[in-house]
Amino acid sequence: MKPNYTIDQLYNPKSNSIGFLRLILALMVIMQHSFVLNNELEPLTSIGFLSSGAIGVHSFFILSGFLISSSWINNPNFINFSLRRILRIFPAFWVCLIVVAFIFVPITLILNKTSSIDFDLIKSQCTYLLYNLSLIINQPDILNLTHGLAERSLNGSLWTLSWEFLFYVLLAIVGFFGLLSKRKIWITLLIIICIITYWFSDCKCTIFLKLYVSENVAILPYMFGVGVLCAIYKKHIPHSHLLFCLSVIAWLLDIKYNEHLPLHPFFLSYILMWLMINLPIKSFEKHGDYSYGIYIYHFPIIQIILLTTGVVIPSYLLFFVVLIPTFLMAYLSWKYVEEPSLSLKRYFKKNGK
Repeated sequence: MKPNYTIDQLYNPKSNSIGFLRLILALMVIMQHSFVLNNELEPLTSIGFLSSGAIGVHSFFILSGFLISSSWINNPNFINFSLRRILRIFPAFWVCLIVVAFIFVPITLILNKTSSIDFDLIKSQCTYLLYNLSLIINQPDILNLTHGLAERSLNGSLWTLSWEFLFYVLLAIVGFFGLLSKRKIWITLLIIICIITYWFSDCKCTIFLKLYVSENVAILPYMFGVGVLCAIYKKHIPHSHLLFCLSVIAWLLDIKYNEHLPLHPFFLSYILMWLMINLPIKSFEKHGDYSYGIYIYHFPIIQIILLTTGVVIPSYLLFFVVLIPTFLMAYLSWKYVEEPSLSLKRYFKKNGK
């Protein structure tokens, strides 16, 4: 029987479960890092699936593609679009750099009694801030503080932000030239992205991998592009419980047995769209959108715990221990940085900028 509704008919931008979904995805990333940074195999990886963190990041990029392109379609103003993306990403990111460099690191050094505050420390703190301002992490550590850990980085979660912002910029350019509304062009572009992503990833082209940093990055433009495609075609995508169940089965089989995951983003995107419509927890973010703060603060908190405790902590326990300070930092980030920054959008709209 033909479905009665499409995704577009049931999706309400002001009342959906995307905020709750993003919180769950952020927790999945924390789960992976609690194991990996603790030198243990992540549970899903141990049974042959994608890691919870990879699933979380992939889902984030699909949702970003969907939401950001929907934002452009509803308000195709290049300046407003760009300012909103800048206000969403940069202020909290910059404050996070400052907090990690000038609060977390000194606390770690004091607790470890490994170094005093001297010129070299201050210099490294300042360069950590300055060299990473652009979202590209050129200096991952301060005074080699994390040299004995599994990941030699104070905040290894930040690497995705530069790619996400790059995709925002590219989307704005595509939208500015009117290509976003040309569906055939977008499908062709997505096919090209798919071929480039998987062919180069398969042959491990040296130039490509040097440009993309790692194969983990190579999949991200494809994920984002599928999210954009969902936004463009949401009027034609049927809402179906049967399709949801089939997508879950196909997605699980794909991530289990298909090494290069060419269909994985399509199955996952339908699962996410179905969930954002049907999950009963709506408008979760009206009390605060904490997913970004959780994402950018959990990693350095895990590193600090590992550096200062001096004992072996079971990874599951580490996950729960990390949640309390991470949620606290996410709350502070939202309340005093992100929300005030986002409120500036009304100023630009009011002044027609």
